[in-house]
Amino acid sequence: MPTWISKDGEWSPAKEKVALVNRSDKSRTINGKRVQPGDPYIYEGPDRAALYELFKTKQEKLGLNFKTDPEFINRVRQLGFTMDDYLKFVGYNPEEVEENFKKHAATVNKHEIKEKVKAIDVLGGGIDTSGMNPNRYGGFGEPTE
Repeated sequence: MPTWISKDGEWSPAKEKVALVNRSDKSRTINGKRVQPGDPYIYEGPDRAALYELFKTKQEKLGLNFKTDPEFINRVRQLGFTMDDYLKFVGYNPEEVEENFKKHAATVNKHEIKEKVKAIDVLGGGIDTSGMNPNRYGGFGEPTE
């Protein structure tokens, strides 16, 4: 699943760091090191799934900067504001947005596998309202005799 970072409505691929294996039949140079076929290596760069999405759409970024979006500009005008007045009215701070974007752009996604947890006892066989048999947890189990 692709991971993205956003600034003013434009979406760019986030960074990722993941262990991969050279599945090609040729050796490759990655980060200045030769990686033979079948050898593991560390990929560090833009999110590969996000890059694939951009490749499919033939774009450099997804989304549209809200300051140049015609529908948003028209809505701001309908409210009786200029763009600068509206941004000041809603408290938009470009320095804060830039700082927040840089902070998120520096975050590296590792795509780690989640740790498995023990299953919770859930009523799987239903509740016995007759009072004859105990409730069954999990599967139905073996029939009682």
